[in-house]
Amino acid sequence: MKLKSNDGIFGLKLKNIRRFIGKASSRKSFSQSRLVYVGHKHPPGSEDEVEVEERFPDNTIVTSKYTIWNFIPKNLYEQFRRIANFYFLCIAVIQLSINSPVSPLTSLAPLIFVVTITAVKQGYEDWLRHKADRIVNHMHVRVIRNGKITRTRSQDIKVGDIVKVKSDEEFPCDLVMLSSSNTEGVCYITTANLDGETNLKVHECLPETRDYQTAESFSSFCASIECEEPTANLYTFIGRMTCYKNIQETSIGSLGPVHLLLKGARLKNTNFVYGCCVYTGPETKLSLNLNLTYNKFSTVERSMNKFLIFFLVLLVVEVSLATGMKYFYQNDPVRGIPWYLPVDDSISAKGVLSDLLVFVVLFNYIIPISLYVTIEMVKFTGSLFLTWDAELYDSSSDEYAKCNSSDLNEELGQVEYLFTDKTGTLTENDMVFRHCSIDAVKYTEYSGMLCKVSESQQRSPEPLFHYVGAVESFLLVLAVCNTVQTFNNGTLSQLNNFHNSSNLEYHASSPDEKALVDACWRLGVILHGVFNDTYYVTFKGKLHKFERLHILEFDFNRKCMSVIIRNEEGNIYLLCKGAESTVVKKCVSGPKNDTLTHVNDYALEGLRILVVAHKQLSEAEFQNFDIKIKTARAEMVNREEKVLRVFEEIEQNMTLLGATAVEDRLQDGVCDTLSALKEAGIKVWVLTGDKEETAINISYLSGHFQKDMELLKLICQRTSSQCHRQLNKIKILMEKEPIKSYALVVDGLTLTFLLSELRDEFYKVCCQCTGVLCCRMSPIQKAEVVKFIKNGSEKVVTAAIGDGANDVSMIQEAHVGLGIIGKEGRQAVRCSDFAFARFRFLLRVLLVHGHYYYIRISTLVQYFFYKNIAFIIPQAYFASYSAFSSQPIYHSFYLMFYNIFFTSLPILVFGLTEQHLSQKTLLDKPHLYRNIRRNAKMTKLQFTKWIIQGFWHSLVLYFGTHLFWIKNTSCFLDGQSLGLWSFGTSVFHILVLIVNLKLCLHTRYWTKLFLFSLLATILGFMGFNFLYSGVMWHSNTMFWVYMKLLSSPSFWLLSIILIVTALLPDILILLMNEYSFSHRNMFDRSKKYSSINSSTTETTLLVNRRPLITRKEGFQGDDYKTRIKQMVQSSESSENTEDFLLESKSKSRYQGDDQQTRIRKAVLHTPSWFAETKSTEQEEIKMLETEL
Repeated sequence: MKLKSNDGIFGLKLKNIRRFIGKASSRKSFSQSRLVYVGHKHPPGSEDEVEVEERFPDNTIVTSKYTIWNFIPKNLYEQFRRIANFYFLCIAVIQLSINSPVSPLTSLAPLIFVVTITAVKQGYEDWLRHKADRIVNHMHVRVIRNGKITRTRSQDIKVGDIVKVKSDEEFPCDLVMLSSSNTEGVCYITTANLDGETNLKVHECLPETRDYQTAESFSSFCASIECEEPTANLYTFIGRMTCYKNIQETSIGSLGPVHLLLKGARLKNTNFVYGCCVYTGPETKLSLNLNLTYNKFSTVERSMNKFLIFFLVLLVVEVSLATGMKYFYQNDPVRGIPWYLPVDDSISAKGVLSDLLVFVVLFNYIIPISLYVTIEMVKFTGSLFLTWDAELYDSSSDEYAKCNSSDLNEELGQVEYLFTDKTGTLTENDMVFRHCSIDAVKYTEYSGMLCKVSESQQRSPEPLFHYVGAVESFLLVLAVCNTVQTFNNGTLSQLNNFHNSSNLEYHASSPDEKALVDACWRLGVILHGVFNDTYYVTFKGKLHKFERLHILEFDFNRKCMSVIIRNEEGNIYLLCKGAESTVVKKCVSGPKNDTLTHVNDYALEGLRILVVAHKQLSEAEFQNFDIKIKTARAEMVNREEKVLRVFEEIEQNMTLLGATAVEDRLQDGVCDTLSALKEAGIKVWVLTGDKEETAINISYLSGHFQKDMELLKLICQRTSSQCHRQLNKIKILMEKEPIKSYALVVDGLTLTFLLSELRDEFYKVCCQCTGVLCCRMSPIQKAEVVKFIKNGSEKVVTAAIGDGANDVSMIQEAHVGLGIIGKEGRQAVRCSDFAFARFRFLLRVLLVHGHYYYIRISTLVQYFFYKNIAFIIPQAYFASYSAFSSQPIYHSFYLMFYNIFFTSLPILVFGLTEQHLSQKTLLDKPHLYRNIRRNAKMTKLQFTKWIIQGFWHSLVLYFGTHLFWIKNTSCFLDGQSLGLWSFGTSVFHILVLIVNLKLCLHTRYWTKLFLFSLLATILGFMGFNFLYSGVMWHSNTMFWVYMKLLSSPSFWLLSIILIVTALLPDILILLMNEYSFSHRNMFDRSKKYSSINSSTTETTLLVNRRPLITRKEGFQGDDYKTRIKQMVQSSESSENTEDFLLESKSKSRYQGDDQQTRIRKAVLHTPSWFAETKSTEQEEIKMLETEL
């Protein structure tokens, strides 16, 4: 509250009460806002008032986690939050608290080693962050203080400061733009550091502040900014600026994202800008996005947690049995207490607890302490292999693959459902204008001219030499209704140099807009740029000016964008373009029916459609709209909804002019990729916002849908009951013909009912479909569909791939998020787990990298559990022979280093380099991917196999050595017998050899690095033993034990026998697995091609001839469709083929076929096809079978 002193008595001043109440009422409904005084100047008339300003953080950037004071406690706290580390800490505490049978170092040393290595790694990474923070925080910036520009450090900027930024400098904080060197009050920035987008973005200031271009001029400037509290969304900002000229005169301007200059962005092509700081330090959008993370867990991690629970239960069982058996032995009347122990018949709780803890210490090594560290190293390093893969490099965009989350590497090998966007993901997102419909007449572009398409297909198009009437209006809308930027000779166009149109280049955030403006330029309607809110357009050889009054920005709800202009005659028009599903409904005149017919024709060709309309506004209508939109844009609560309502109100009763058809061709390799994914057992769903006909056509062209599939549609269902009836019809059809392949098409409207009221029935139908296409979808619906399948009864692993901001929600919802580095910004890439430039790279990412990652990690995890079973179970056997006296079989030296040094390096190298099959094999045989899905290598059966092998090896190790010791009381040349440590060392020596050699049996890809790791481990183990046993340490009970063992020929013979005996079942199992694997592959391949003999469809025959097409010289590198076309062109009877294409239109069997289908059938009817391969149809089939 603002108070004033009056004669020593505090009282409320009436005008201050009114001002206070006014401010409170304006902000009460938007409590999550802040008030910033520009330049720290308060409004006129408040000089004698006392106000406590809000406190904001300074501009210090802190990306580091630790300080020199809190590093040790904080890092230790974070590390011991891990169950495994905390478990071993508890064991170490127990060992220190009781009379431990082994040295506490056996637990402390590995724990300290693991914690130290992790702490050093994290400390070094944090030190690098400290260095980077220091550079940013100490960077010098220009701030206006006391009417002058002063240089200060970036960290000293405060909210409310006026900051000056020059060209090519980064913005040090989030600024509301006040003015720039450009007299129009605009500036150009790049946001590559924020979202990866390299194209220039236009930002602007309010008209009230654009004239303040010097530090001195800001001395007379007084304003306040009310804006929302900081949010992580880079693309939203709500605020308003109040400018005070005097006490009575104020003006209010609304602020949006276009007025906010974000920290991390860089100023381009503008000499300088002035801005008021609104967000600093940790509250900038850049900092908030650095902290914006989401957790995903892989299937292997979940399985590993279950395995840990099993081992904890096993530990409890072992400890309980051992403790019970100890007291059983002591109370046995035959054995009784040994004579050398004091007689104590009493059993106390303290004694039982002490014995329990002793056995916990003895058996705790069954939990592998180094497992987590090894997995982290394998995952992190393995993710680098993906980014280094030259096969995933795209030269056209100069982009390598990116890995944003190494925690999900192995999940790439588990994908069963793939959800993909269409535009920019399956297609190039490189739009080219093809056709248009104007006033119910079809036109096409031919040789840079707009040509009228005659109704007779045999007549050539008629070029238009003069644009009049509807054509003129249509082209002017395309040229003006956009937000493109114009460049001339590589630099932004200026008002004094735009007359040279030959070097014009257009940059646009939407590829559709660029394609349409480029088409207008080719057709002679040239947009030179927008200067001082005026469009300059050359049309019919004359320069025309159109004043831009308002831009009604595009959004996904309206699915259109509009501009309001005033032409040279003073008439006001609203120009609109957007999706036909929304724009046509808003039109009351124009050729609606004919245009929709043409739209459907274009959609069948797979073209993208935009509908164009306009509307003349009276001055009164415009003024009414102007008042409403300014009021809505000044709102601080629900601004988007209120602005949307005003947009919808003005975008009504329009006149339909026509439609545009833009081609977005498929990316190279899409057909082959989708085909291979299906063979790999991955179901593909295409989720798009496009029109139904366009989406269906693209699905057929890409191979997502096949001609032999039964096409089912769930579209345009207006009520839940209608939707339910249609769904039941589909279910009945599927039940009658369950063998058929079905393709399902669903639209966004119908999905609303399906996902809310008919989830179970819809899920069952979807599971029986080979391919699903969802069209007319909103971004949130994409995420809902992914979540629907993800949480279904089958619990499948899902992946989502997209390239735009509208795909972010589904990318984050899926188990694995994949981003395409495309032309719609980098939002999808930033939010994805993995990203690459081309859709065809997906095949290599899943079938090769995913396969390798999963095999490596699944083997590594189970190998760790196996080797600890083989290691610690002999201790349980030994306990039964030592009356459960808690005497360890292994020396503390071995307990300490078994997991850290003696068995860790080979499995680490295995986890990084193993390739059980060649890359070519995995790509050529996608069906191999089916063998690893559903966590096939970490099932209960597989885990049981590893555990049984561990138990078998422990049996061979212990009892083989035990029998040798019993039968050979004197096994050394000097007549000495085996002692306790000789026995344990013998078991441990053979154990290390068996465990490391077993890994060799699972290795299929032998590298020098793996051989080195194996030799280094075994020789290092022996070297450690020589060093430890060869020196008389203090109370070293192992002195000369190891050398003594190695001097015995019996020991060497024993080692060979036990190693062979232990590994023989493993070898037999592996041989059986290899045989069954080869047999299964042979069966799969014969099954795959057996359909050739039984199928009589020409399309199936052509598809199965693909290997021959692939091998033909001259077609290497081409996709399947291109090879077919080239085969037709190179055929000796190509003339006959062309004749066939013309004749096929009249044949009943080809009615309704598109040109691509007729080409395929033409190829099948071309005799030279078989002449070139020197085989008949049946002989070719036999060749394929023989080749397999």
